[in-house]
Amino acid sequence: MPPPSFDLATAPWLIARSTDPQVAPETLGLRDALVRAHELADVEIPLPPASAVLWRVLALIAARVTGLDEADSPKKWQQRRLQILKDGGLTPEAVDDYFARHPDRFDLFHPERPWQQDPRLREQCPKPSGVNKLAWGRTAGQNQVWLGGHHHDLDPQPLTPAEAAWHLLATLGNGPSGRCSARVVNGRNEANVTAGPLRGTVSYHPLGRTLFESLVLNIAYPGDDAEPDLAPWERPDLNDPLGLPEEPIGPAGTLVNQSRHAVLLQPSPDGSSVVDAWVTWAWRERGTAPLDPYLIHQTSKEGRIYPRPADADRAVWRDLDALLRHGEDGRYRPALLDMCTVRTGVPAEVRDALRLRAFGFDQDGQTRDRQWFTATTPAVLRWLEERDEDSTENARTVRRIGLARKAAEALGRRLESAFKDAWKASNSPGGGSATETGAGPWVRPGVSRYWSSAEPVFWDIAYDRDTTGYAKGAPGPGNAFNLLALAAYDEVTSPYCDRPRVAEVVERYRTSLFDHWTPTTAKKKQEAVT
Repeated sequence: MPPPSFDLATAPWLIARSTDPQVAPETLGLRDALVRAHELADVEIPLPPASAVLWRVLALIAARVTGLDEADSPKKWQQRRLQILKDGGLTPEAVDDYFARHPDRFDLFHPERPWQQDPRLREQCPKPSGVNKLAWGRTAGQNQVWLGGHHHDLDPQPLTPAEAAWHLLATLGNGPSGRCSARVVNGRNEANVTAGPLRGTVSYHPLGRTLFESLVLNIAYPGDDAEPDLAPWERPDLNDPLGLPEEPIGPAGTLVNQSRHAVLLQPSPDGSSVVDAWVTWAWRERGTAPLDPYLIHQTSKEGRIYPRPADADRAVWRDLDALLRHGEDGRYRPALLDMCTVRTGVPAEVRDALRLRAFGFDQDGQTRDRQWFTATTPAVLRWLEERDEDSTENARTVRRIGLARKAAEALGRRLESAFKDAWKASNSPGGGSATETGAGPWVRPGVSRYWSSAEPVFWDIAYDRDTTGYAKGAPGPGNAFNLLALAAYDEVTSPYCDRPRVAEVVERYRTSLFDHWTPTTAKKKQEAVT
């Protein structure tokens, strides 16, 4: 029987969608996905945290194939990128040449250099971690079931090689800190690890009309002083776990060399499944963390720049103005987006169709995983601001979007307070102090209704379309979000208003939703009151 093998360059593990919506999705390897990128709309895997890492891998390979991993100056780099976009696709010869330079390095089960794994773990770890430790969403050890299923360590179910590759990527990017399987290196026995580089973050990626456009526009500018660096599968040797991580001096150092976890997969004898795994620490020392080009960054009070945490309760559109603005109040949009503006040479027909996709994982630094999510916006990257003093139509659009977002959030906060205060007052004895009743039953359904109805209204305002409470061409959002808040408030509270005392309290706190009402629509205000 031949040794187990699953070459990610050729074996099917990526779900590819054609630009023709009538064509069914197919499963491809890396080589075919890259060569056919111009005829594909997208590639995806059904695990958002793994997708965030996958797109970093794809961007690095695309940069190697096109030569965009090096730059003499921003202008020359942009000119080369423009020519590549005009060419309309990646050349099969360049793609094949890249994989030929790294033979067997994309084999998931290679005995000496399995892709993105450390074969030394078989000897350095006293025992394996179990396949459930690798598989996100399964129960492992003493952890509680999170996403569902009935997996447990007494009867671990194997993963297919494709599934194992997805979970490998997710672990390298979002692996937890804390206890892990013990690993002994040169007599040093450690059983703890620090969190993965993407843990608890949201990655934002330009999404073009084709996979080819998405690949090219996901390549970040490498920097004027960037030096050649190597990805783990490009290196002739393995890392020194007790050494100091290399300084991130190029695209590989930024995109794929930041993982804190070491993983090794154990395939079945015939290579048809993964039956066990080792998951442990990769480094003892901390290196210099680069600014990831796909993350929003913000500044702490101490002046430390850090990625904005993921929040499953916060829809992506609520960060749209932060993504489009050049930089504001110590917040910085993903650096990649600075290379997608008009002045960077992106063709107008490409830029006007550019959407934005987010891969997020709301989780703490250790083992608490709340929710992963993905979202895609309409074509919004046409509005990217060039710089702080930008006075173009784009800047005016971004200002309108920012005002709409601020108004939506202000009304959301006001609505939540109105629900809480009205519930507390309606359940307190007359004339006495307010009774502590908790948040009450109105907040969750009312706020949920408000935010679900706010998103389509937000997009109407962003695209300057008439909608209830907003007139096309208006400088601000008008009363659109006031009306949504009033509708949510009335729908949730009206079943309780058959008692006069409750009705009086509900009406009293309802008035807070008229704050900052636009005077030009006073007639609508009167209609809403009555």
